[in-house]
Amino acid sequence: MARNVGGETVLVPVKVGVADFENVYLLSQVGAFLWEHLDGTRDCDQLCKLITDRFRVPEGRNVAADVDTFLGELARRGLVVESAS
Repeated sequence: MARNVGGETVLVPVKVGVADFENVYLLSQVGAFLWEHLDGTRDCDQLCKLITDRFRVPEGRNVAADVDTFLGELARRGLVVESAS
């Protein structure tokens, strides 16, 4: 479950209808933007394009590595399911 609280996006994992408040995650602005666009239809390149179109990304920044790290961390915490592709 994702909620905007005071301008911050908070993720609270829900298991069988009960919120797991021991594992609450606060997303950065970019993380919240990515979360909103994780619908299973976009690949990493498309997500990177959305980020570079929306945010000022410093030259030389490896956006793909950042997206991979973010998605991997979400998967590791059981918040998303990794794609087979």
